[in-house]
This record gives sequence, C-alpha cells and structure tokens, in this order.
Amino acid sequence: MSGPFPDHLRQAAEEYLWIISKGYPQLTALKLVGDKYMLPRDMRQILYRGVVTDEQAQSRCKKIGTIKKGDLVLIDTYNVLFTVNNYLLGRPVFISNDGLMRDAGEMRGRIINKPQFSRSVSLMLEVLLMWPGATYIHYLDEPVSHSGRLSIELCKDMVQMGIEGDAHTVQSPDNMLKKEKSDAICTSDGGIIDQYKGKVVDLPRFLLQHYFQTDFPKLIL
Repeated sequence: MSGPFPDHLRQAAEEYLWIISKGYPQLTALKLVGDKYMLPRDMRQILYRGVVTDEQAQSRCKKIGTIKKGDLVLIDTYNVLFTVNNYLLGRPVFISNDGLMRDAGEMRGRIINKPQFSRSVSLMLEVLLMWPGATYIHYLDEPVSHSGRLSIELCKDMVQMGIEGDAHTVQSPDNMLKKEKSDAICTSDGGIIDQYKGKVVDLPRFLLQHYFQTDFPKLIL
C-alpha cells in the first residue's frame, strides 16, 4: 500500500487512538473498532502496528536520528529486511504515528520469496555503504530458517564491500538491542525502542524512499 489510506480506515485509526489513550488494552480496542468498521485482517494489523498513544509516539519520535561517523550500530536484521521485502512484494507499508515505518505483511519469520529477500539484503548493504565510518552489528533470530547461513553471507559481503561490522545469530535480537552498549539501533520494534536510550535509525524508510521515491501513507496526520 503506497497510496493514501481510505477515509474509513483513517476514521477508525482516530477512534482506536482515542480508546487506547483511555487505557484500554490494544486488542480490546482493536476488536471494538475493527468490528464497528468491518475491517479486514490486514487493516486491523495496520491499526495495531500503526497507532500508539500520543505519549508513546512523542517519546519515540524524539529518539529518531541519523548515523554518524564512529557510531556503533546494532541492527534488528530481520525486522529491517522483512519490512523492505514486504514492500517489494506489494504488501502494505506505511508510516506509524510515532514516525517510524512499519508493514502489515505478517511474515512471521518466514522467507517466502527468496529472490526478493536476497534483493532486500543487497539493498540494505548498499545503504550501509552510504553511511561509512560506523560499525554495524547484525543480530538474526536463530529460529528463522537459514539464519546461520545468512549471518555468514553478511559477514563475507561486508568484508568485500568494506563495511565495518559483524553478524550473529542469537535467540533474541530484542534482548541484544536492549542490553548491548551502542550509539544507535535499527528497528521498528516498539518494545525495544521504548526501553532504548540512544538513537533509533529508520533504515527501511531511508532505503525505500531513496531507491523508490515512494510517498508512504500516514494513518494519523
């Protein structure tokens, strides 16, 4: 989804925001609003991933930054790659009200189109090459198939391209991004961002806007 959202989805987003701002659980609010507007599954996923309370949104927006020379950057690699891959597959990609790009592809850790996924990896590395002087550490979820192979390929490609860094398979990239010392992280995971004190870099948004010049829709303006 790269065009504007339909009016009924925008109205649903406003009501969903009002309800969660009153302290109601997200899933309860999602069912109430989703049922009222008869939203299909993908639109409900857009609400769930695209709307947080104003307080959360403002806190996250303040953390969004850019990579500087000398930064140590930790990358939630599948989080980045699946967003890019979903765009390449024509699935909904949008800007949440916290200023970060998200998708509603629901890939659930499954790589379903290997050529497009490989293209996503190549584009990601090309972007890192545009930001020289930093060190990039990739964390890949162990449970995802072929993570070990991808980590080896990433290490090899980074050496060949002159990108400083490393790649590791871990049980929980979330924990690594929260606990390991760093200057910046690349992820759109709200749970990680809320606990992280440094900069958050929206790598997928930069990548997709740079290569495809797409004007991504926003649910709440």
